[in-house]
Amino acid sequence: MPGTTFTVDAFKYGNHDFCTAYFLTHFHSDHYGGLTKSRFEGHIYCSRITANCVTSKVGVNAKQVHALPMNTRCIVQGVYVTLVDAEHCPGAAIILFEIPVDGDAEQLLRIVHTGDFRASRRHVDQIACVFTTPVTFPVTPLMLCDTARCREAADSGSVPPIDYIYLDTTYLEPTYSFPCQRQVIATVGEVCYKLHTCPDYLPSLLSQASDSRLKSKQLSKATAQPIKKSVQITQWFKPLQKLFTVSPSASLPMANDRKRRVLFVVGTYTIGKEKLFVEIARRVQSKIYMAPEKRKLLDCLESPGLMSLLTDDMYEAQVHAVSMTMVNMRGMTEYLQVVRQKSTFTSIVAFSPTGWSHAGPYIPNQMSSVSSIQPQAVPAAKLDDLCARGDISGLVDAFVEAARLNDDSNGRSFGIDGLKPRGSSNSVTIFPVPYSEHSSFAELARFVCSLHCKQVVPTVFSSPAKDEQANKWLQHWHDLKQQFASRISSLNEAADHPAFGIKNDYKLK
Repeated sequence: MPGTTFTVDAFKYGNHDFCTAYFLTHFHSDHYGGLTKSRFEGHIYCSRITANCVTSKVGVNAKQVHALPMNTRCIVQGVYVTLVDAEHCPGAAIILFEIPVDGDAEQLLRIVHTGDFRASRRHVDQIACVFTTPVTFPVTPLMLCDTARCREAADSGSVPPIDYIYLDTTYLEPTYSFPCQRQVIATVGEVCYKLHTCPDYLPSLLSQASDSRLKSKQLSKATAQPIKKSVQITQWFKPLQKLFTVSPSASLPMANDRKRRVLFVVGTYTIGKEKLFVEIARRVQSKIYMAPEKRKLLDCLESPGLMSLLTDDMYEAQVHAVSMTMVNMRGMTEYLQVVRQKSTFTSIVAFSPTGWSHAGPYIPNQMSSVSSIQPQAVPAAKLDDLCARGDISGLVDAFVEAARLNDDSNGRSFGIDGLKPRGSSNSVTIFPVPYSEHSSFAELARFVCSLHCKQVVPTVFSSPAKDEQANKWLQHWHDLKQQFASRISSLNEAADHPAFGIKNDYKLK
């Protein structure tokens, strides 16, 4: 991190002589990769859940791992550090750094490292709350959980500029427009409940999906242009309720054998996707089974409510959490053969929850299609009107609209008709589910356009063509902000508008 001797998610590069503190945003292998028990020298700073995973899974000496409290301003080697919930996997954190320049707490270098995150308006508000609170004052969970207080800070016009945002750009392509997690979870839970209670529901569901797919193909041929949808920033989805609120003493009655013919399987990573299989278990009133190694890792979450739902008996539970790599027709067929030996299960309905399973009106991962989606400028007359009214929310909406988005996260709801099987046989059906723990393109647009930042640094790289396209969009958002600043200036307003503070030195890396 500039101005420090800190690194973030940089274990794959080995030990660094200059590094005095290794920060870890969350416990996914592409972020802690390279961290080993025997070769690591140094000190790790992260959330409590991530610290538990590092010591339990990797075996790093607990004396080298320092758990920082969430939503609390801490001091690490003279630098002010605040972790806020990234809405990614359990324990994932956005890290806010406030770095005194030459030891002067009156002059700060401000850095936001998002790690992997699912952006929302709440993140913008919390960042504003932290950065508008003088470093001589504490930042507490009570403050950052106060929605009204954080919103007031964001709308105050006094948020200082951010020097760097290190941004999770996993889905920085206009093709990706996810429904919000709450909608996906509710839909999958409802489908599982119907499959659980009605033996004839699956054939009907597959028939509907087939008809819907046919109509979609016919519509795509008849429609040349994608649907544009402008979404108000005030409609950003509210944060999901905290995970695992089930009481440790809650008892879940087991379904009878007649209704336990369908086994529900959810693909997962090392950690993450818990909200989905917990909801399925709640709807079908079942325990949850997972392999011992996975269960040991979930112990790190320190959630009695979640642990009360787990069982070591794979034949008892109607909900299983397995590795995402197993969720394919061959893997699930073999898995069912094993489970059938001592259970009444005769079929599997599996879910593959990932953002890669869902896109907007364009075909993902085809650069010929992606490169054809060109940024568009906001009309000058519209900018003039927004500036004259001081409508910052409208400005961000205009930015999003100019990106030619088809935004599912706040627009169309995700319902049962959105589930399309990836594969189906007499005994196994697999549904891809657009349950993403990363930000969609629209959410990234709102996050970046809602903050005044001097440099945005992408943290995800895949191919030269896609990296170039991602930088094109970041530059586009920068140019739109400059257009806004120009209009403000032409209307005899202050060149550095209080909401963005855009100055001539505003740059994008």
